[in-house]
Amino acid sequence: MDNLKTDNHQKKYSEAQKRIIVAEVISGKITKEEARRRYKIKSKSAILEWMRIFSGGKRNDVTLDPINNLKNMSIPDKKLLELQAKVKQLEEQLELSELKGRAYRIMVEIAKEDYGLDLEKKNGAKQSKK
Repeated sequence: MDNLKTDNHQKKYSEAQKRIIVAEVISGKITKEEARRRYKIKSKSAILEWMRIFSGGKRNDVTLDPINNLKNMSIPDKKLLELQAKVKQLEEQLELSELKGRAYRIMVEIAKEDYGLDLEKKNGAKQSKK
């Protein structure tokens, strides 16, 4: 996707993405710190700077209100941003699941090597009846 580019391991957010993030913070849906973690923003002051820019501060001659901008955004643009956020959330969940799987495999290996326990499920094994 063209909206999110990676240069020197630093994410570049489009103006629309910045406005969405700022709008979420301003509306109270999330805090600045939650937004930083959710969107993997490394700079501690980036969101505050974006808030200043979009609220009428004298920076880059941008004076648009992010919430009004969201209202004026076309439905396909809103949907695209929502889908991008959902993809990011699902990628984080997948990464966590992969880490849990890896931890489980390590645990099974340790149990087998150190304690002689075989915790792996055998193919064709049937569930015991109570």
